[in-house]
Formats: sequence, C-alpha cells, structure tokens
Amino acid sequence: MTKPKGNWQTETKLWQVALLRIFFGYYFFQDGLGKLTGGFTGSDALEKWLTTKTTGAFGWYKPFLTGVAIPHYQLFAWLVTWGMILGGLALLLGLLTRPAALVGILMTLNFYLAKGGGSPATTSDQAFMAGLVVVFLTRAGRSFGCDRWLARRYPDSPLW
Repeated sequence: MTKPKGNWQTETKLWQVALLRIFFGYYFFQDGLGKLTGGFTGSDALEKWLTTKTTGAFGWYKPFLTGVAIPHYQLFAWLVTWGMILGGLALLLGLLTRPAALVGILMTLNFYLAKGGGSPATTSDQAFMAGLVVVFLTRAGRSFGCDRWLARRYPDSPLW
C-alpha cells in the first residue's frame, strides 16, 4: 500500500493559475527591463516620484518614505529594477515561484502604501497583490514551471 501524498508534495493541475503566473512574470520582467534600459537607476526619477507621492501616502508610512526611501533613492531604484527583472524571470520560468510572488507582493504593497490608496492607480495595485497571493498559495510554479521538477526532487521544501 502506498502512502498518500500530502498537500505539500502534490503538483497543481491548475493551468489557469500558471497563466496568471506567466502574466505577472511578463509584466514585472518587461517593466524591470524598461526601468533598466530607460535610465531609471541612474536618474532621480524615483526620488521625484516618491517626493510627489509622499503628500498622499498613508500617515504611518510617510516616515519610512522621508527617512529611508527618499534619502536612499538610488539604492531603492536598483532594488526595484532588479527585483522586477529577477522576480519576473522567476515567475515566467516557474522557478522559485513562491519567493518570487512574495517579492512581487511586497514591492506592490510598498507602491500602494506610497500612493496612499483610494485612487484608480491603487486598485490595480490591489488586484496585483490579490493575484500574486493566488500564485503564492496555489504553488503555481508546479504547473508548466521548473518548480515541478524541484518539488519531485525535494518534496518537503516550502519554496515551491
């Protein structure tokens, strides 16, 4: 008699969730490449964006923006750019999907908090976060992704 597989060891058959993962991966990868080739990391574009958004940001989030993010905007520009490129690539390939989805959720959450909520731009942030939570929870990298093989080799890992 074979031992039944636990939920952590099964692969998902939800190809629709794989499409969602690929959509987010493509979006993040393209946006990150645009930032890299468009000079986002070498300019003060992020500083200007953060400075204009600070007035509308959530009150408890403003000290982070003014005390950490704006003074270190160059570092954050690189983190955002490479987070989008590497996270997008990981989502496209279905490789380390859960950590990549978490990175996407955290970046989008920070964009949402900086905007202060309430505008149509923040509803797209909310939709992205919700979609990435679905990708994270359903282990979407196991459908048409490299996480499928990693899960077979290392079935007890929570990373895929």
